[in-house]
Amino acid sequence: MTYTVIGRCQRTNQIGIGVATYSLACGSFTQGAQNAFGVVMTQANVRKGNAPLAANLLSQGLSGKSVLGALIEDDDHEALRQIGVMTRSGDSAVHTGALVQGWAGEKTGPDYLVFGNVLAGEHVIDAMARGFGEDVSLPLVERLLRSLEHGRDAGGQGYNIPKLPERSACLVVMDKKNYADWDLRVDLHRTAVEELRRIYEVFANYQPYYNDRDDDPSICLSQVAWEKKNLTDQQLEEFLK
Repeated sequence: MTYTVIGRCQRTNQIGIGVATYSLACGSFTQGAQNAFGVVMTQANVRKGNAPLAANLLSQGLSGKSVLGALIEDDDHEALRQIGVMTRSGDSAVHTGALVQGWAGEKTGPDYLVFGNVLAGEHVIDAMARGFGEDVSLPLVERLLRSLEHGRDAGGQGYNIPKLPERSACLVVMDKKNYADWDLRVDLHRTAVEELRRIYEVFANYQPYYNDRDDDPSICLSQVAWEKKNLTDQQLEEFLK
């Protein structure tokens, strides 16, 4: 009951992931994006052990296909899982197990991989690909979020009942170093993709301040002082809704 986009930006060399799902706290399952060498995501039935194994293999320069093959070979229950891998260079591979429920599938293209299970149909995946690729000049985090929004608007999740709500969603974008430029998540919300958009737009105001504080906190204002200098009372009130 999950749809995911993994993508990279050739201009900035960033790589990242966006996830939306009926399951709770999906951000806790994206450890496979928190490294400098690529992204791996296991869904349908999460296997947390795939993240450190894939990170080790990616750090050795293995191809996406080779990493995926190793993960499948290591897993007695691969038929129940859906696994996507992308290297830092954009080489990607995906596996949808034979026993994964509902409509499940994937689509790959230049610098992206979209895949999902228990979806309303293949058109959801097609819409996600369009959302990611519609404006390549945008920051990667925005492109990933738009891909999730397109998937949601195309019908999202379905399981022989009316559309299932997206109850959690997340975004992770890695820069050239071994930490995230963006790591945003909604653990439980009745419209998680919409809430993720709201959090992203609020945090975008603060990100330059947090980056400066990371570089040299000795020259930074306190957060309260920074807010008073850079934000209006109306903005602060909106952010706290």
